[in-house]
Amino acid sequence: MLRKILAAFTILAFMGVSTACTTWTTRGVQDERDYPSPGRKVASVVKANGDVVDFEGPELGRVLIDKVEGRAMVLSEETVELKGPFSLVRKRRDGSVSEVTDASGRVHYVVSVVKEGPDRMTILEHHSEMQRVSIPLSEVRLIKYRTTNALLTLAAALGVVAVGLAVATAIAFKGWLD
Repeated sequence: MLRKILAAFTILAFMGVSTACTTWTTRGVQDERDYPSPGRKVASVVKANGDVVDFEGPELGRVLIDKVEGRAMVLSEETVELKGPFSLVRKRRDGSVSEVTDASGRVHYVVSVVKEGPDRMTILEHHSEMQRVSIPLSEVRLIKYRTTNALLTLAAALGVVAVGLAVATAIAFKGWLD
């Protein structure tokens, strides 16, 4: 019984302390005074042109002195030449092609058709892949980064110690009564 109580207490203590220590802060960036300090982990950035960059995976973006670097999903468009016959061509409501399955069975998601023939088609296709990106902080207008809240961390740690002492006292007192 004592092991179960201690295990439950340990799990609750880890949950309380881990959630109190870090929070995500979103801040507008107008000039150098608004830059987060170097070394901060970054979840996302909104650039001056409106592009949103979400950093993914175990290694989030990091603030360096004058830029944010990390791995992010980058969406690009590329022109692709397809060979037919096309087993499936799906269209949008407006009649434009949205999806094409080529002769090899590969599905292509179409932005627009550049050139179309009976057994050949040239399309503009969305392509996304994880890439290493580097964004100058001068191009950033909004940044979401991780901060440590020392006051909440201290309160959580003191709470864990107080609850631990209360549980230990209750167990000792119960043993003393028996």
